[in-house]
Order: sequence, then C-alpha cells, then structure tokens
Amino acid sequence: MLLETGDILHLAEPLKGVADVADPSVAAFLAGVGDRLAHLARCEGPEALVSAVAETRPDYVLMGSIPDPALFEHLCAAMRSATLGVIVLARGGAIPAALRDAIPARMGVDPLDPAEGLNGFTLHLRALMRRCRPVALTGRQRVGGMLLDEAALTLTGGAGQASLSLEDMRLIGPMFDVPGAVWSREALLRLAYGAQTENGLRTVDVKLNRARRRLRAALGQDPVRSVRGAGYVFDPGIG
Repeated sequence: MLLETGDILHLAEPLKGVADVADPSVAAFLAGVGDRLAHLARCEGPEALVSAVAETRPDYVLMGSIPDPALFEHLCAAMRSATLGVIVLARGGAIPAALRDAIPARMGVDPLDPAEGLNGFTLHLRALMRRCRPVALTGRQRVGGMLLDEAALTLTGGAGQASLSLEDMRLIGPMFDVPGAVWSREALLRLAYGAQTENGLRTVDVKLNRARRRLRAALGQDPVRSVRGAGYVFDPGIG
C-alpha cells in the first residue's frame, strides 16, 4: 500500500514507542529520521527492548522481520499497560504463521513492508492504534470545514456534529491522515481490520455506507465520496 503524498511522519511523532536498532533492518529503516520521532526510544537488543517496555509504557514497539517468538511472551510479561501495538518489519507485509500463533491477545501486531517507507509506517501505526490502543490517539485534525476529534470520537462540520464508533474511526481515520487520497477497498480493509483479517472487501462497503448515512443525517452532508472503480475519498467540499 504505497500512497503518493506529502510527508506525514509528524502524525506519528506524539506516539510513544521503542525500537530495537540492534536489528539491521530497523536501523536501516530509521536512518535519516533523526529526532523527528521525539518519543521513540532506541534500544540495543531484545533484552533492552523488554526493559524499555517495562520502564516507559510505550504505545508501540518497532522490531525486525524475524523476531524470536518467545520475545512476544517476554514483552507481554513486561507490559504495564492493558494493550501494546507491535510493528514488525516484514518484506511483503506478511507475518509467518508460526509467529502469528505466538502473539498474545493483549497485543496488536501489524507487518510493515519497509518499501512503504515512513509514510507507510505512519499510516500503519495509526491504524494499529485505532484497532488495539485507541486511547493513544488524542489529537484533532481539520480537513476543509471538517474537524475530526479522535479522543471524543466525533466529526464536526456542516450542520452539526456526528458521533463515531471505533469501527467508523478505523475507516474514516486514514482518510483524514491523507486528505484527498483515493483509497481502495483493499487498503481500507487492511488498515481497518489488520493484515490477517478474515473479513472480505464487502465489509468495507457495508460498514462505510452505514457510517455515511449517519454522517449525512447528523451533518447535513456526506463528506465521503465513492470513486467508481477505485474506492473512496474524503471530500468535505461536497454537499
């Protein structure tokens, strides 16, 4: 899932994370980031990673492509929060079945193909937070005349304010992250429900259409537009 868009790494900066930079794939991926991810602690090796999780209570962990399955158990034991997101750098964007079976229920794990770059990392990270740790997303974003408040789960604009469910936010949130982008159903399904979802593409149509009806009733307009043969785009300029 590669989107041609401007730099959106700032959307990931408020989230607190830890990364194992002793892993060459992680170090290479973060090369050039500098201090832009101000709340990302760099660790050297799995033991340091586990210690950092216990000490800093991060929102997410960034690790290399072939972690020891036992590492998930150690991280889970070290967690001092109810949930934790894990981004695994994995070429092709898939996690091996043996690794999936080792993931504790308290963790949300998302594979990221390094080729998707820092914008892809930002989108996947925020989507992962919406799925497993929505309390971490407390910001507000404005697109045109619309204001999305992720903490309050509301969308304000037009004639009023609409309340959103967590599932609504999983589908609409990425559109706010990259306003004006046309989102395929495949991309929205992946972000809203995760790489290993058993939901089909029809789920996106059904859930998003329900959300659009509620938005139209509350705001007096539907800011989501269908693009024939391509997907959906968030367009607050339409009536």
